[in-house]
Amino acid sequence: MKKLMLLTTIFALAYTSIATAGELQNGFMNYQWGENISQYRTLMELSTRKDIIYCSDPTVSYTIDDISINNVILGFYKDAFFAVYIGIDTPEAYNRIRYHMKQKYGLPDTKLITGFPNRHASERDRQTILKWKYKDVIIKLKTDQITGKMKLAFYYGPISNKLKTDHFDDIDETSLRFFPIDKNERPRMIPFLEF
Repeated sequence: MKKLMLLTTIFALAYTSIATAGELQNGFMNYQWGENISQYRTLMELSTRKDIIYCSDPTVSYTIDDISINNVILGFYKDAFFAVYIGIDTPEAYNRIRYHMKQKYGLPDTKLITGFPNRHASERDRQTILKWKYKDVIIKLKTDQITGKMKLAFYYGPISNKLKTDHFDDIDETSLRFFPIDKNERPRMIPFLEF
């Protein structure tokens, strides 16, 4: 009986991992690419910038194995879901995500950014950006070598490209800034990646 339960558990985990990759083309977790923000009633607006709304669900937290990820921000352009930004707090979580992405999507394109002309010399960042493409979804894993900030981002290409065309001068893709999430409430845990 124990062997049957173990085999069932292993099969379920493997199936979930494969299904997650297949579902990424349609959306992220329970959020469908292009879906109107009005479909998600539990979202809390964090910030607005022109036609872009940044939201989070304060009742939900995601996990990678046993590591909790609380900084999950959803982006909506003209009310359509187009991006997910995930703050990564520890090098361990970063390494697990990087390994998982390489296993699932292959070797990434790598880009190194040094210095930004609009910042004071002492504030210039040095970033490494790992980039994968899965169907219409662009995945970026970013690290700032100086500040240690880390971020994983998913962009839905059709809407993201429209945003770049409409607001090319307003976009700062090098930013690793995150909005604070209220830490006073205990969020509901949802598995984000399973290994």
